[in-house]
Amino acid sequence: MKTLLFIYNPTAGKAKITNALGDIIPQFQQEDWLVTLYATRAGGDATRIVQELGGQYDRIVCSGGDGTLNEVITGIMRSGIACTLGYIPSGTLNE
Repeated sequence: MKTLLFIYNPTAGKAKITNALGDIIPQFQQEDWLVTLYATRAGGDATRIVQELGGQYDRIVCSGGDGTLNEVITGIMRSGIACTLGYIPSGTLNE
């Protein structure tokens, strides 16, 4: 089974992503992805979790605003992992 790390910012935009997870995650599971969810709690959290755990996954998907995406990309670049990155925009401008 393929593994996917889903990092999301639960406060991005108007926190709509949290309510949408029940629709999003089953879509990945239908394609045989084993999904691990990680909700960020503070600035720099996404970078840290990618650096610590990102290399264990086949794919990383993040959802939030441009800050969340920036942190995930920073974590990938700093750790040197090679993986596919997906992005589901859910920041203030994506409402």
